[in-house]
This record gives sequence, C-alpha cells and structure tokens, in this order.
Amino acid sequence: MRGDAQSGIEALNKSLVAYEEELHDTFFGGSKPAMVDYMIWPWIENVSRLSESGFVLNADGKLPKLAAWFKAMEADEAVKKTKVPDDIVTKFRESMKEGKPNYDIE
Repeated sequence: MRGDAQSGIEALNKSLVAYEEELHDTFFGGSKPAMVDYMIWPWIENVSRLSESGFVLNADGKLPKLAAWFKAMEADEAVKKTKVPDDIVTKFRESMKEGKPNYDIE
C-alpha cells in the first residue's frame, strides 16, 4: 500500500481469495476457533487498519466468508485479550514512517 494504493488493494484482494476458498465453516478449524485460526489471525488482523489506504475487506462482495470470519475472530475472547491497542499500533506506524521504528511503545 506504500506505492500505488489501488494496485495494492487489487493485489491484496487477489491474494485473499485463497483464504476465502478454504473457509468451509465459521472458522478454518470448524465451528469454533482452532489453532489454525489463531495462527492466521496475526497476519490478517491488520487489514482493518488499511482503510486509510482505501482498503475495505469484502468491499467488492467477493470475500463474504472471510469477512464473517474476521468479525467472528474479533469477537473471540482470546483475540480480545491479546489484541494490541489501536493507539499503540498507530504510534508504531508513525515511528516507521519517520524511519525510526520504535518497538518499545507503551
């Protein structure tokens, strides 16, 4: 997304199709979250933060199962307890933009 946002959005949507196709229940692990869901989550949890670049998960309607999975994961108690607060992520991203990543933000 750092370059041409539209190209980045298209590439991200294309890469997420594989996840959509593999999701056959509420979660990848079945009707409740399993280890596979928790292993995938850290890689996908930040897609909501890409809205400033214009990305919206399932904006074109082609990823409905993945969008529902995302909401279900956000509602999961284990995810809620371990989520990095948005303000810390924002501060970290700002430090990255400045070329001096601060890994110790509190």
